[in-house]
Amino acid sequence: MDAGAPGESALASHQPVERGLLRRRLLEFAAVCLVVTWVPWALLGALGMNIEEGFGLLVFALAASGPSLAALIMWLRRRGESRPGPRTRWSLGAPVAAVLLGGIAPVGAAFLVNLNDLSAIPDHAASVVADVGGPLIALVYTLLAGPIAEEFGWRGYVQPRLRQVYSRVATTAVLGAAWGLWHVPLFFLPGTGQHDDDLFTQHGLVFFLSLFPLTYLMLFVTERLRGGVLAAILMHAAWNLSDELAPISGNGGLWLKFLILLTTAAVVALRWHRRLP
Repeated sequence: MDAGAPGESALASHQPVERGLLRRRLLEFAAVCLVVTWVPWALLGALGMNIEEGFGLLVFALAASGPSLAALIMWLRRRGESRPGPRTRWSLGAPVAAVLLGGIAPVGAAFLVNLNDLSAIPDHAASVVADVGGPLIALVYTLLAGPIAEEFGWRGYVQPRLRQVYSRVATTAVLGAAWGLWHVPLFFLPGTGQHDDDLFTQHGLVFFLSLFPLTYLMLFVTERLRGGVLAAILMHAAWNLSDELAPISGNGGLWLKFLILLTTAAVVALRWHRRLP
């Protein structure tokens, strides 16, 4: 909750939060995450290895799982510590909301951009799915590459610890920035989608800007709707999959997608502030 509202800090318990200890844990996580991810990616880039097949793909995939692997390492080292944050309450609402919130911006922008030829949307989606080997492979790849590889770290480990001492907005700012920083090497690694977009372009700018409203929406489905990491995985997957399947051309479509995403986050923030169900 934002500053001034009750019940937002120390979500896991009513015990005082030791900020020094919390800071050390987060710094430890960051160090492990960057070593697991950035070192292999740097070696792949320096050696010019192909990350789309063979050993290069294996190393790249393991490195891309750095956030979740770092969370696992931290858990194994600190198994006696209690987990902060609200417990997951299994219900249909959180997963459904996660999928809808994850897909609304790419699908909505594609619909508006292709309003004069809506058949372009299913045609493009079918082509993308066929290129990766079918719908099952597309679904499995979408869940593994990003959602499962990252969310146990970002939303499972970092977010609930930040929320012990920070407001929703501050948590979004810190976690969104960390999430973006972690992605930076991908813009210099041939074979990645980020490298194809280029860092110093409007695509690169929108990529980083989008992480902040996405972070807020994931905070909403994981904390307010109590969907936990599962909801974050589903929302991340919905965003990635719809972003690939929905055809959006030109910088106009790119900014339209971001505007829809930002508006969605603003509406959710307003409703959350008013505490409406």
